[in-house]
Amino acid sequence: MGEMTRGCRVLGHNRSMNQSAPTPVIVVGSVNMDLLFTGLDAIPKPGQTVSSETFRIVPGGKGANQAAAAARLGADVRFVAAIGTDELGDRAWAALESAGVGLEHVTRVAEPTGVAAVVVDKAGENSIIINPGANATVAASQAAAIAELYAGKPAVVLACLEVPIDTVTEWARIAKANDWTFVLNPAPVPAEALPAELLALVTIITPNDTELEQLGSIADLHATGIETVIVTRGGDGADLARVGEEPHHQDVFPTRPVDTTGAGDSFNGALAAAIAEGQDVRDALRFAAATGSLSTRAIGARDGLPTRAEVDELLAR
Repeated sequence: MGEMTRGCRVLGHNRSMNQSAPTPVIVVGSVNMDLLFTGLDAIPKPGQTVSSETFRIVPGGKGANQAAAAARLGADVRFVAAIGTDELGDRAWAALESAGVGLEHVTRVAEPTGVAAVVVDKAGENSIIINPGANATVAASQAAAIAELYAGKPAVVLACLEVPIDTVTEWARIAKANDWTFVLNPAPVPAEALPAELLALVTIITPNDTELEQLGSIADLHATGIETVIVTRGGDGADLARVGEEPHHQDVFPTRPVDTTGAGDSFNGALAAAIAEGQDVRDALRFAAATGSLSTRAIGARDGLPTRAEVDELLAR
């Protein structure tokens, strides 16, 4: 059989093949509330004070953004995360619930809810500072019991690095043992090298340009055992590199970006959702690129998240 068919078998599960329920997307990741400063003339330099035109508190966190993006597109999302019992945690929980994210595996803990300070200039570029708070309590010890609920069935696991590395690694082990697709969004890249065991268990890794530089190169990632590397390049689209195949470039879908915050998260959520549907990796990449482009049309990481109908309409043009 051809490469496209083989990729579909490895990277996704086709729901038409006698499945009565959609393949779940298990998102393992962070929850933040974002302190959002927008309309800056420029991102401040060290020692510089600048004024913003607006200030808002909006839901964020890479994991939560990815979960919300996938749910908005119609995926069956099960979120593994931790939220504080504070007022910000209540707001974060309500936002996820309203997005249709499955919260049965989200714990409320005594630590404060994660917070991010986000500054956005008038060109839509951003800079972010994060305090992890409750996100640091997402424990590897909880993974096995949660995963047991989905054992024997297909699943896609999507993880980021705003939760402990040992937790992400444990989920990678579980995904491998269950023949699940494991998608790693390696953000933020830690100062120390990622564990070789984790990298060897990854099905798809999705660094941006900066993260790829920190990790080495596409060839370096292939050498760890990762077959599929997708590099997101902002306004320059994304590149797909699979072992044994010619490189493939996906152009960006033209939009008028208002705020790029969360565009990468929406891309990753959409990629996982498409793979869970059984789309082959090239189609999933195109679907994710369209979702990421549409997500930049509003301020904040989630206000611009598109529906499935909006993505399908853009893809049909």
